[in-house]
Amino acid sequence: MTVLEIKQIGLFVELENSTINIVGTEHFTLEFQNEILAGIWFQALLDLVETLPEFTL
Repeated sequence: MTVLEIKQIGLFVELENSTINIVGTEHFTLEFQNEILAGIWFQALLDLVETLPEFTL
């Protein structure tokens, strides 16, 4: 299981097998066809979050 926490907005994103759970003020689950697709989507999200300081005010 891999977890991304964004404390400033109170958000947790969790990768577990082929499922991505997103928890904040709401909770929802993205069920992917397989673990590879879920991992690709999760990694893309990590890459985007890492670039936030460069593009936000």
